Formats: sequence, structure tokens, C-alpha cells
Amino acid sequence: MKLGALFGLTLALLTFLPATARPDEVDDYIQAEMQKRRIPGLTLAVTRDGKVVKQKAYGQANVELAVPATPETVYQIASTTKTLTAAAVLKLVEEGKLSLDDSVTKWLPEAPAAWAGVTVRHCLTHTSGLPDIVVDPCSLELVADTREEAIKKLAGMPVVAKPGETWSYNQTGYVLLGMIIEKIAGVRFEEFLQQRFFGPLSMTSTRFGDAREIVPGRASLYTRIESCDAKTGPKLSDRIYAAQPAYLYNPYMHTGAGINTTAGDLVKWNLALDEGKVLKPATLTEMWSAARLADGQVFRFGGTEGYAHGWAVDDRPGHKAVGHSGGASTAYWRFLDDKLTVIVLTNLQGSDPDSLARGVAALYVPELAP
Repeated sequence: MKLGALFGLTLALLTFLPATARPDEVDDYIQAEMQKRRIPGLTLAVTRDGKVVKQKAYGQANVELAVPATPETVYQIASTTKTLTAAAVLKLVEEGKLSLDDSVTKWLPEAPAAWAGVTVRHCLTHTSGLPDIVVDPCSLELVADTREEAIKKLAGMPVVAKPGETWSYNQTGYVLLGMIIEKIAGVRFEEFLQQRFFGPLSMTSTRFGDAREIVPGRASLYTRIESCDAKTGPKLSDRIYAAQPAYLYNPYMHTGAGINTTAGDLVKWNLALDEGKVLKPATLTEMWSAARLADGQVFRFGGTEGYAHGWAVDDRPGHKAVGHSGGASTAYWRFLDDKLTVIVLTNLQGSDPDSLARGVAALYVPELAP
């Protein structure tokens, strides 16, 4: 599902609350919103000033079997995967093995000559102008079942726009980034993240896998999305249904949507970012800087919200935040100026996790209310 459609889901209206949240305030808010939004299960983690201040699970990971959600429940984080893919790319940049302004054809000579103007940066920021490997943003059907076949088909399609001219959420760029990482590192993309990030940071519950695979401890996925239109986005139902495995969850799409993980492992990742164990501060600043289009203008969804290198960014003065949502069910937001992070993992497509994360954040910092 396109990021713009996810951002378009209705935001919860919140009142300003005390700056230091009491545990019962957070619990009351989460439980009330779960009931309102029909969310079966949810795991929450909050860090502030480099310390975990809240980590708790609510509801059921599996409704049919009445399995409770726990802090160790595994969730599909879908497009939130892009934040880690971006970090992998920037790690190679730090090591001098890659430049953000390298053409994709420098590393992938098999790519069509018409893509020569597309850079690594364009792929990270969704400004490549390439045709999308996802045929339908609602069904998430892919143009082909294998990466090789998909690239061949895309090569025969006209570009949508000149590189850097416009912004459009696009999975093709992240497939190309995965191929470039593999070309430079000499190992599969999944192995690279395991070697560089998951292993060293003891993210032992994090693994790749699509919706068809059996992943120990993973929550069952449900949906409120009754129907979907490519232009107007999803229509939500008051009922929940079992979610069907999406075409998007395919091994060659792991670079954009393949990670399964826990709130605890994301806390480890988050603290490692804080401590400089993943990337240098200057590299983080680059990664979290909103994209500029070819005319020099900073891209914005509207107001202060834009998109950086694999991360959505909100440049609200004094309260800059970066993060991502995934599958309309999970959200990970770092409120940089406030030294606050909120991780909301649900097992319901259509739960509007971004507004849930901001709602929790507002319990700690009232100015963050949506």
C-alpha cells in the first residue's frame, strides 16, 4: 500500500495531557483506542533519553486461539523495513564503497540505459521516476514473480517522470537498492543485515519472511480494510477479518517490506542508533534530511511532513521527528528534539498506527499531539 494512502487515514483527535505520562494514562489511552479501532493485539515500547520507560503488550496475538500478545510477540513491520535498508545503504556510504549520487547503472550494468540518470539517492527518497514494480497499490500484485523477470518487464516500460522531478512512493527503488547492496557486499541482502545489524545488536527475534511462512511467535494478521481504490485509498469496516497474504510479501521484495520483529528488538535497534553503533551522527543527519526535488525545493506532503532517505520526516520546529509506518499496522517514530521514541506494533491492517504513536507521544510531550 502506498505511503500517501497510509498517511491519509483519519488521525485521532487528542487533548493536551501532562508532560510526564503516568503508566495508567498510557494504558487507558491504548486500551480505549484499541476498542475504538477494533485492534486485536498491540505491543508498545517507549524510550526517552536513551532509557526504556514503557514496554507492554495488550490484547490478543491470535483471536481464534485466544493467544495473548506479549512483549515478545513478533509482528510483520512491512514498509518500516525501509528504515533499516536505508541504514544499510548509508553504512556502505560511510565505508567509502558507495555514493548516494552513484547512478544505479554503475552498479547494475544490466539495467536499461534509460535509467542512467537514476541515482542511489533517488531510490532511497522515492524520486526515481521509475515505473513501480507493484502493479496495483491495493492488491499489491507485483509485475512478475521473480526479480530478474520483473526488471526485464520494467525495462520495457516508459519512465513515469525524470529522476528527481517528482515524489511517488515506489517499491522499484528499494529492489534496486537491495541488488546494489548484494553486488558490493558479495552476500544476499538478508545476510548483510544479519551480519552488520541483527547479529551484533543481539536482535535475536528479527528475521525475514513473507506472510506464507511459519514464523515462531508471530501474531496473526487481521484487517479492517473492506475495499480499496487506487485513487481514494482503503475503505474501513467496523468488523475485522483475517488478512490475506499479499503479493508484496515475496523474497525479492524483502528490501522494502520483509522484516518480522518484536518491539524489544526495535528498542535495541533504536538505542544503537542513539549510541552511534549503527551510523555516525553526520550520517544520521544526512539520512534524516528531507528530499529535495530537481528544482531545489524540499519535498513536502503538506506542512512540515516530507520524506528523507528511507524515513518519513516531520520538520516541525523544535520537534523534528522521523519514522515510518508499515502495512497500515505498525509504526516506529523517533521524536529527535524531544529524545523520545514510540514503537507501536499491531496485528490489524487499518489501525492507523501513525496517529497511535503520536497519541502516545503526546502523553509525554503535549506539543506532539496531532
